[in-house]
Amino acid sequence: MSAGIGSGPATYRCSGLAGVLGLLLVFVTAGCSAGDSGSDQPAGTSSALATTTTQSAVPTSTGPPPPGPPVVADAPCPYLEQGFIEETIGQRMERVETITVDGQPAPDCVFYRPDGSAAVTIDLTPYPDPVAAQNAALALVTTSAMPITDIGDYGGVIVSSRQTLLAVTTGPLLLTVTTNQESSLQAREVATTVLAALAALPPA
Repeated sequence: MSAGIGSGPATYRCSGLAGVLGLLLVFVTAGCSAGDSGSDQPAGTSSALATTTTQSAVPTSTGPPPPGPPVVADAPCPYLEQGFIEETIGQRMERVETITVDGQPAPDCVFYRPDGSAAVTIDLTPYPDPVAAQNAALALVTTSAMPITDIGDYGGVIVSSRQTLLAVTTGPLLLTVTTNQESSLQAREVATTVLAALAALPPA
């Protein structure tokens, strides 16, 4: 009996010590796990920052510069002589004005009488395609104009009080001739001569 009674407290002490050691082992293991998981977070943040800083701005493309303003000058018309205009419309010209615009094959030309009024105006306007040029010609002379089929590709002429307006196209180019005559004959002759002269010009 004495041996059995004596062994009881020792057994309890061993069991209690084992329990304490077990709890300590759990705490140590949990602490290590928490430390490992905490170290992963800064690594993930650093990776995200590195990814963000490596992105670069995409360069934006710029279009062509806008055309410059028209350049107006008193100068001979490069494709039509003053003497031809005087002979065609039967009036004396005092001066000739050229208007140079970016993108045109040649400058516009205006022939002035001695009183300062414009006798003949020649305007050259390029369009993206022939259809756009033909639509512009139709808008100028309207559907009531006399059609022109023997000058250029398409056009028409309209005669009004003290003025004739002729508009014809050749490819994507619109040629407009305005005279101070109430007759289409002079405007047609001027347009025919201008188109022939433009075809002979060297490419720009």
